[in-house]
Amino acid sequence: MKLQYLSSKELASRLPFTHPPEPRKEFLISSPSEGVYIGKTKFLNVPVFWNPEKLINPHIAIIGITGSGKSYTVKTFLTRAALIWNTNAIVLDWVGEYVDWVRQAGGRILDLSKERLNILDLVGLPPHTRIAHVLSSFDVLANLKSHPEERDDIEEALEEAYKKIKKPTLADVVRLLEKKGKRKAARILKTFLTEGSDFFAGKTTFDVKSLISSGLVCVDLHNLPTEEIRSLAGLTLLQYVKELMRMQSFEEESKRIKLFVVLDEAWKIAGDENSDVVAIVREGRKYNFSLIIATQTPTDMNKIIFSNVGTLFVLRLVLKEYRDYVRSSVGYSSFIDSQISRFGVGNAAVNMIFAEQQLRSSTFLLDRIDGEEPLLIYRLKGGEMEIEVEREQFVRMLYDMGLNEDQVAIVKRAFEKEDGILQGEDLVLLLEKFGFSKSSIISFLRQLGLDEKNLIKIFSVVKLKRASKGVVHLVME
Repeated sequence: MKLQYLSSKELASRLPFTHPPEPRKEFLISSPSEGVYIGKTKFLNVPVFWNPEKLINPHIAIIGITGSGKSYTVKTFLTRAALIWNTNAIVLDWVGEYVDWVRQAGGRILDLSKERLNILDLVGLPPHTRIAHVLSSFDVLANLKSHPEERDDIEEALEEAYKKIKKPTLADVVRLLEKKGKRKAARILKTFLTEGSDFFAGKTTFDVKSLISSGLVCVDLHNLPTEEIRSLAGLTLLQYVKELMRMQSFEEESKRIKLFVVLDEAWKIAGDENSDVVAIVREGRKYNFSLIIATQTPTDMNKIIFSNVGTLFVLRLVLKEYRDYVRSSVGYSSFIDSQISRFGVGNAAVNMIFAEQQLRSSTFLLDRIDGEEPLLIYRLKGGEMEIEVEREQFVRMLYDMGLNEDQVAIVKRAFEKEDGILQGEDLVLLLEKFGFSKSSIISFLRQLGLDEKNLIKIFSVVKLKRASKGVVHLVME
């Protein structure tokens, strides 16, 4: 037998790693009464618990393409946190994704399209403080700092409204501006008072204070008429929550989270460095609530959020542009990055910034986010790729595309006939049969994560299938 000498450097190059890229187990393991169980690490199979007392702050960011398990992660996390700590949770839902789940969980649904919200309510604050908050909202949503003269006009109108009117509204401020001939400033605010909508024009029709102590609440924003109105409503509610939590006495001996606030696809208020979202993440623990920010497009989220949240879950990301954006913000290895591009549903890279310094990597791979129930997965094979997508999410995407119930049922049967697996060309042929254009089908497949090379292969097979079907029909005739 021939023995071969290997230097330690050569040996290391032949192994995927010398030490698994995972934090020490004492940072990850907690008592079930002190932390939320997430799953097990990929290499050492260590149970991972989210314990806010071990982290630099309790804020969380979750990113991943559609169908990667993002909303499932949020739902699993909130369910377990409620069981452990009886914690309240508010979901500010931009796209209506959580309504059915919150209803099934026995939570409260607040449909803002059927309510009114007065963004000038003081919630216990002095007028000058609330004015500063309102202006900061318009700085983010209307780029008000680029219009300094109009900004000054709006500030003066807000001050006058609080002095002259007992409970002023945004509509009152617009009227004051128009009365003074400040038409440009009034026009900026009118963006948030669309014709036929009086959402910001009257007295608030729900108890804002009760939201932070009502168990699980979904604030459904998706039926509001414009993105500007959705964003102003969401940002205003977040400001109110922040101030209400600040007013509560903080018990030093009990650092458990009192409230989770979920922002899903809140891109318009999470991308600006001056937003309250960024300020809350920067300022860490002092608000005594945890902000959970979820998105499928990481470039819509400010880099400060990625580099300052105590916990970051990176699910599947296909586009290199997105992976590079996150990696440059967090700073994990090329090995972790290569794994992220190949993740299936529920796989995740997790970055935790611990309060106590530790020498090993803060970013590690999770074998799978362990949900309360097994994930129901569809697998779509296309070219050289196999895309995994959560069934519930996939069905929702079909409805969003415009399929009716009968058509969705046909697609589901096609998957279930083959034990949850369907060839990409067969899905394309079904969608074409339903009358969808090639461009809309390509857009749908891109949302699922298929790249250009494999899209070309799928449509090449579709073309061949059509041609072969035509030959058969000709012979039969």
